[in-house]
Amino acid sequence: MVAATTTTSVVALLFAAAFLTIATHAVDIEHHQGKPPQYKTSDLVTNSCANMRAHDWIPQFTRKRCESTLRSDKQSVVAKDERDLALISMDLLQSSAAKVDNVLRQHSDSGHHSSSTTLAIRYCRLDYAAVARTVPMCRAMVHEYVAVPGDPTAGDDFYDCIARLGNAAANCWGYVLADDELAKVVSKEVGEVFQRATLVRAMVEVMIGFRHDSS
Repeated sequence: MVAATTTTSVVALLFAAAFLTIATHAVDIEHHQGKPPQYKTSDLVTNSCANMRAHDWIPQFTRKRCESTLRSDKQSVVAKDERDLALISMDLLQSSAAKVDNVLRQHSDSGHHSSSTTLAIRYCRLDYAAVARTVPMCRAMVHEYVAVPGDPTAGDDFYDCIARLGNAAANCWGYVLADDELAKVVSKEVGEVFQRATLVRAMVEVMIGFRHDSS
């Protein structure tokens, strides 16, 4: 049991590290940002998911998952550009985190869990409160985004927002995976919140032209 808990905790920490490395994105931004899309069709969702870089650092986040998640929101049908998709991804993250937070609240109020599980729930709810506070601010920044051709630092302002969302989602997932009692009831849902935080990063990167480059 200890070995399993340690393994899942390490996995969660690795996912969190994927977001922490955002701060070093400038090392290869010249190679990736501004590159023409490697894949292009008339479908905005298909294009954006095919050209995202998220799959480079989280292989489980596939193009198929990206597309299905975006298309679960009807607004994706009328999205005009990558900025609209970035906004949609943030809405999806916020709604998912709020839904799971409500489930966690119900478990916390039940009084049926051990003290360690109750503590994990409280920390998770703090993480999701951080998501709820941060999404509106990040959303406003994306809404106001204006592309600056040839400026490799044009998207820098977004990365702190992305990191805050991703780290909060990853932290909660870490608490859940490390607690067998809690993992049995919400691991799938909490994992989905992390996937949606990953989608936010992916769509913001596509928006600013920081695309997957197969070269």
